[in-house]
Amino acid sequence: MAGTWAAIVGMFLVLSMVMMPSCLATVYTVGDSSGWTSGVDYSTWTSGKTFAVGDSLAFNYGSGHTVDEVSGSDYKTCTVGNSITSDSSGATTIPLKAAGTRYFICAVVGHCGMGMKLSVNVVGSGSTQQHHLPRVHPHRLLLAVTLQLPALQLPHPHQQA
Repeated sequence: MAGTWAAIVGMFLVLSMVMMPSCLATVYTVGDSSGWTSGVDYSTWTSGKTFAVGDSLAFNYGSGHTVDEVSGSDYKTCTVGNSITSDSSGATTIPLKAAGTRYFICAVVGHCGMGMKLSVNVVGSGSTQQHHLPRVHPHRLLLAVTLQLPALQLPHPHQQA
């Protein structure tokens, strides 16, 4: 009987993981151990990563830097002064709430021109790209789990358990 309960709990956990994909969000530390600073190639840092709605970017940096979200044209030309948002706290977390391309620069004069700029393409939850785990159709998963369960052995109604 204990094996049956273990199988039921296991099935519940597997189904919970499939039904709640938001728990798979990733927090990306921009620049990894280097952080948000001059001398890091952020194009290389983003390569091979898939940023999805629900993920976050964590910028860690010292004094003398900022994290400014800017338009695509301001990103290309390193234009400062038109920021959508700006922070200089040293630890900035940006939630990726919508699909599309996001652009970030350091607004300290000269820093963006030296490469302190980041562009990330955020894919939506309905994207065909795989994000963290392969998606499994819930009905196929339920069938696979059901086929793995041992037959339930219930006592006869007139027998004592």
